[in-house]
Amino acid sequence: MDILKILKSTEYLETFSEDSLEKISRISKIEFYKKNSVIFTEIENGEFIYIVKSGKVKILKISPSGKDFIIKIMKEGDVFAESLLFENGNYPATAETIEDTFLISIKKRELEKLIRLDNDVAVNFVKVMSRRLTFLSKKMENLTVGNSVSKVILLILNLSSNSKGIKADEKFTLIQNVRRQDLANMINISRENFERILSYLAKLNLIGVERNRIIVRDVEGLKRLMYRS
Repeated sequence: MDILKILKSTEYLETFSEDSLEKISRISKIEFYKKNSVIFTEIENGEFIYIVKSGKVKILKISPSGKDFIIKIMKEGDVFAESLLFENGNYPATAETIEDTFLISIKKRELEKLIRLDNDVAVNFVKVMSRRLTFLSKKMENLTVGNSVSKVILLILNLSSNSKGIKADEKFTLIQNVRRQDLANMINISRENFERILSYLAKLNLIGVERNRIIVRDVEGLKRLMYRS
């Protein structure tokens, strides 16, 4: 697989020049992880930053009692562990594959060295971090202020999109192998409320709900309902 081609199609890196992406590709490699593989844990020293080529990865925290809490699900085109840049220490959470997954791994030290030596790369990473903070701020606002229906729709849309975006006429199969309780926890609502909202959206024919998956049937309809709610 051509790493440079993958980097060019990654939304996170869309402002980078081809020359900058070429330099990043030289310090990157592709890794394959089988379903349910642990990529790293929060007790390990952080050495790599990752981009999802294909598959899905859950980012989770482990409570003192040993219970797992999923805080985010990474999909195609998503970048994770980038918070390690310019910081020494352990990974902030644990990462585990939900399905067979290909990742691009970039060694943190090599990327930091490239940023120090290349002004274009440095400026673009500042822009990327700024956009990421703005996005996270708006997402937190939506999750805090929005009602439960909006929260569930936002979660579904986030999980069904990829680096190429969402097309209104496409159907998506998503959230396989993830417990409903974990999804409800991600947006801070009860599982019972989460299940009721899924049933409501299914009755509107906006989604399909099966035993171990949710199918998005009407992307634009979901967006309209989210903005009205």
